[in-house]
Amino acid sequence: MSCIKEVLLPVGADDAWEAVTEPEALEEWLADAVELDLREGGSATFVLPDGEERRAIVEEVSPGERWSFWWWTGDAPGSRVTVELAPAIGGTTVRVTEAPVGPWASAAAPLAAPRRTATPGQRPLTIA
Repeated sequence: MSCIKEVLLPVGADDAWEAVTEPEALEEWLADAVELDLREGGSATFVLPDGEERRAIVEEVSPGERWSFWWWTGDAPGSRVTVELAPAIGGTTVRVTEAPVGPWASAAAPLAAPRRTATPGQRPLTIA
């Protein structure tokens, strides 16, 4: 079961792409520290606000449209994350889909229910 979040950014496609691919921009809304080699097979590291470190491998990059990666913590099974951009009235829609893999897939199913509010420690996605 997947968890899907969608947000309308009031910016053009180029600025939206930067918000979801540039380490400095990702550090504004996703993680405290980001290292990212944005190419297929590239590696990444995300240090989340709670100190958790996630490693990642970039799976696919279609500039300006979508990118996907696999990320995990330690030896735990990870998940596949896909970030997709689409033009929309008033800006660009960003859709993030995270799908657990391995034994966590069934355990995470209850967490996949849509939520519209931020959870503690979650920072909102904003573009300056």
